[in-house]
Amino acid sequence: MFPAEHPAMTSERVENRRKGVLAKLQAANIDPENDGMFENADDYHTFWHCLHGNSYLKPCPTNLIWSQVECQCVGDTMTPTVTITTTTTKETVLSTTETISNCLESNLITFENASTYSKISNGYHGLKWTNAYVLDTQLYPQWSDSGFYSAVKSGTWVAFNMNGERMTIAIDMPNKFSIKSFVASSAWNDSVTLSMVSQRASTYYKEASFKIEKNRSTMIELNWFDINTITFYASTNNGQHIEVFVIDDLCLDSTALSTSTSTSAEIKDKCSLNEILYQAHCYYLDGVGGECPYGYSLGSETVLSLIADSFIGLNYKTAISDNCCVVTSEKYSNYGINSVDQCNKQGPFTVVPSHNGGGCRNNTTKYRRQLTFCMSN
Repeated sequence: MFPAEHPAMTSERVENRRKGVLAKLQAANIDPENDGMFENADDYHTFWHCLHGNSYLKPCPTNLIWSQVECQCVGDTMTPTVTITTTTTKETVLSTTETISNCLESNLITFENASTYSKISNGYHGLKWTNAYVLDTQLYPQWSDSGFYSAVKSGTWVAFNMNGERMTIAIDMPNKFSIKSFVASSAWNDSVTLSMVSQRASTYYKEASFKIEKNRSTMIELNWFDINTITFYASTNNGQHIEVFVIDDLCLDSTALSTSTSTSAEIKDKCSLNEILYQAHCYYLDGVGGECPYGYSLGSETVLSLIADSFIGLNYKTAISDNCCVVTSEKYSNYGINSVDQCNKQGPFTVVPSHNGGGCRNNTTKYRRQLTFCMSN
């Protein structure tokens, strides 16, 4: 992904500009080949818009800054500080060639071909994944000096948290899982603190923190049993700067997952093309003017906010929309697609509905092919 060329620019100036932009994007942990909109760490009043191999630096409206969480320009507020709590959990550093022991092959998640798109879909190994992405390191030789390579243990694929935001692995109650260990590295910087907080039966269970490095991997042994949620986040400077971390060889207790995995698989088989499985229901986006077919009803904005990212790479169910404010089960529509390049155009989606996206606030108008969020009954 490179900046669009101007006809008047010399080839040398074009090449220098490309190198400069590419360096900025890589420094911001942005995949140069992915379409989408991304924060500009040098100036939060602007953002990068990457499309069809070109990158454009665009400004936010006055008094607004870019929010990567909401994928739109929002009110200029202070970024919350993450507080790191260190516990006495044992930390063990391994060489990059050492493998994890005491993990049955059936329990080991290596992330090989985990997704046809970079985002891990809900249902992978019977779990719900939030802000969990994968990549094949073979496709990024330019990152050989990064933690994406040092974290590799099995195969060539690794998982990471996009844009340094928190990653969560969860399972619907009453199901539960046990996390034993995993290998971790920091993607770009040394002396990064990786923290984990877990819940059992939706209440606080345990937390731990470890130091991870860029050019060597750390095997983290947790042995946390019968949990239903674990959240990972990485930072430096006492939580003031978020970081990208990379993991491989995640060891989970497959016995605890066996029942939920088979149940999810049975339900997932019932979900059709371009539908997302979430809590035993199938969800999709379609341009049908707020009218879901027999066997389906309008989904809620709450669920849409939780699974919106999963629609990246998918398409409209049957028809392209003619208005991008999403009709949900709520009286007013407050979610919409915030991109002229995606709104009311053929997919697959590279941008998904976000809160107040596209200026959708308390919208009640319904056009014939209004974008609609449907769920199976």
